[in-house]
Order: sequence, then structure tokens, then C-alpha cells
Amino acid sequence: MKTSGTIAPRAAKKPGPGRPRSEAADRAILRAALGVFIERGIEGATIEQVADVAGVARTTLYRRWSSKEALIAQAIAASRGAPESRTLTGVRAGKSPEPLIEALAEMFTRPDYKKLAARLIGSVSNNPELMALYWKDYLLPRRRLARQMLERVVGEGRDPEIILDLLSGAIIHHLFVRPGDRTRAEMRAYLVRLLRELDLGERTQNPRRM
Repeated sequence: MKTSGTIAPRAAKKPGPGRPRSEAADRAILRAALGVFIERGIEGATIEQVADVAGVARTTLYRRWSSKEALIAQAIAASRGAPESRTLTGVRAGKSPEPLIEALAEMFTRPDYKKLAARLIGSVSNNPELMALYWKDYLLPRRRLARQMLERVVGEGRDPEIILDLLSGAIIHHLFVRPGDRTRAEMRAYLVRLLRELDLGERTQNPRRM
């Protein structure tokens, strides 16, 4: 059986009324997909490996995801959870950015995060579909929330999209280019400094002062 990115020529089907979708099976599959991706990368990962690790039939995966890229993109998103979305919504409503900083510091210092992120970034040249799916389904909705928050607090003449790129680029450089590992406290301190240097820390916490 071929192990290319395409699982089937059709889109993933929704389960029929007589075959309810198992949340436990979904969680097992997503955990397995994440582990296989971290270990082998997008080129080395196969649907067969994911099914074997998850302990489910391969047809279960065929019915639920249209490609291995779609499966892995969802697995990466699931591993990050929803703290950024919830806290970004709170910051956008005028609340403190502290919960978001804490959530990001915790996520960026998880044991497998750097390897996961390196695998994802490294897939861009050989398999751009994975990043495209991850961007569309996960990153873009959160980026929209972040932009809405920034539009409330940055001054005129500043581009929120560029600010978001600067934030992302600085974090990537800090994690992957600068030698050494970061503790959660160190990552949190860096994020606070980064917001301050971009003139966002105080503005984000107290947008009415502008």
C-alpha cells in the first residue's frame, strides 16, 4: 500500500447516524499522529504507523481525514489546546495579558515542543500542504484574535500584521537560534520583555491610557 500523503481521493466523511464518532478513538489517533510526526517527520510518517500506534483500524482514519497532512495538522493543533484562544479573547476584551503570557510560556517550554516545531517548519519545503492546513485551520483564527486585540492598543501608523510577524520571529529566534534550553520562568520573562520593547506590555494591560 502506498504511504504518500493522500489517503483517499475524496474528502473525509462524517459518520452516519448509526455509527457515532468515538471521542476516545479520536484522541488516541491524534496522540498517535503527533508522536509519529515528532519521531519521523512528515515524510516518514504513514497512516499505517498512526493506526498501529493508536490501536485502531486503518479504515477508521480513512473515514475521518482526507490526508495524512490534515490528520497531522489537527494533531498539532490539538496538542496546543485552546488556552491562547480563550486568553486572547480575554485580552481583546480589555483583561490582563498575563494568562496568555503564562499559557505561551508553558507551551513553548514543553519537552517535545521544540522538536515538534522544528518538524513543522522543516516540512515547508518538501510538503507545503501541512503548513498550509495548519495555518488555515489553527494559526489564522488565533492570529485574527491577536490582530483584533492589537488594533485596540497600537497607535496609528503601526501595522498589526507586521507586529505579529515581529513577535513570531523573535520567539522563533529565541527558541531555535539562541543556544540553550529555556525554563518556563525564563520564557515568561522573555515574553514580558518582548512586549515591553515593542511598546505593547503596558498598552495591552491598560488600553485606555493611550
